[in-house]
Amino acid sequence: MIWIIAWKNIWRNKVRSLVIILAITLGLFGGVFSSAVMKGMVEQRIKEAVSRETAHIQIHNPKYIDNNEVQYTIDGEAQNLEQTLDSLPEVKGWSSRIKFQAMANSANAGTGVMIYGVDPEKERQVTEISAMICDSCGTYLNGEKKNQIVVGEALAEKLKVRLRSKIVLTFQDQEGTLTGAAFRICGIYRTSNSVFDEMNVFVRKTDIASLLIMNAQEYQELVVRLSEPDQVTDVQEELTDGFPELLVRNWKEIDPMIGMMADLTAVWLYMFMAIILLALGFGIINTMLMTILERTRELGMLAAIGMNKHRIFLMIMLESVYLSLTGAIVGMALGYFLTLYTSYTGINLSSFAEGFEKIGYNPIMYPYLDLNFFITLTIMVICIGILASIYPARKALKLNPAEAVRSE
Repeated sequence: MIWIIAWKNIWRNKVRSLVIILAITLGLFGGVFSSAVMKGMVEQRIKEAVSRETAHIQIHNPKYIDNNEVQYTIDGEAQNLEQTLDSLPEVKGWSSRIKFQAMANSANAGTGVMIYGVDPEKERQVTEISAMICDSCGTYLNGEKKNQIVVGEALAEKLKVRLRSKIVLTFQDQEGTLTGAAFRICGIYRTSNSVFDEMNVFVRKTDIASLLIMNAQEYQELVVRLSEPDQVTDVQEELTDGFPELLVRNWKEIDPMIGMMADLTAVWLYMFMAIILLALGFGIINTMLMTILERTRELGMLAAIGMNKHRIFLMIMLESVYLSLTGAIVGMALGYFLTLYTSYTGINLSSFAEGFEKIGYNPIMYPYLDLNFFITLTIMVICIGILASIYPARKALKLNPAEAVRSE
């Protein structure tokens, strides 16, 4: 019965109750949707970084990470490593790369770049760079012509070149001799990360290996794409145990900034919502105090006829929780439906595209929240409702029944 009485009590003053419920609704609606936008941005950045830049796992000769020199290759264990990857059901695809730094020069400008010598077919199983080339921007190392190169749009603009232009790559071979060759642009890709586009170019492994005086079967980097992101830790541990002489890193270790964002996002979102709920909690306290003052005589009567303090406290606490939950449910529902809608349509911020791409973010955002967020938020709302009821309930319990009944 106390649950029913508490529910009816919050509607005795409809205007006041609706005002605080509306405040909670708007607060939770804004908080939920803002959290969805932030979460969506981070999840999208992680997805794009893994699918276009880092893959899930990278394997190197440990000395290569320290020096980035071409002579530090994965050679002795290459065959066994590839056979192991082929046998793992979690592995969706893998690709070996010749990777080194070089100078790229056109007739108009020059800049430093990272060259990836790849097997085009295997690379398509690991990264989405080939899909980032528009129909009018060429192809991804197709055909039989030698010395083809795929560059980013930002690099093409910097070097002032276009499709089918020539770029001269200059670098040191394995023996330390300065060498180079001219490559013709066969494709221009564009991702949401202009810094990546400006720094990375792709050529055929067979074309670059001969210039480096390398065997085409040797390489500095092997990247692995998994079927499910949750399998990264297990596969990394298995590869580390099987090949202790190689350095096996996951995408969080490869790009610590993105890894830190992934780990801190959930904590930040809950802190953000906790601040909103804390502010709304003071509104609930004020409403409940006004309710106590208006019902002094009634509460005194209840105490006088035998209602114990525990039940009075429970009734006031339930009223506070009902106020909180009513507004929260409506607010979360509105936030959820807006998140669901915009997760399909996206939020287009193309007018700020240049700024977003400088920091690696897509200007079209897709908000996202999982079920666990709503479950945790509901628990937080109940806790705030309980905490907000403590002070008003203590005020009510301190009432002297005799004095309260005589008050007008």
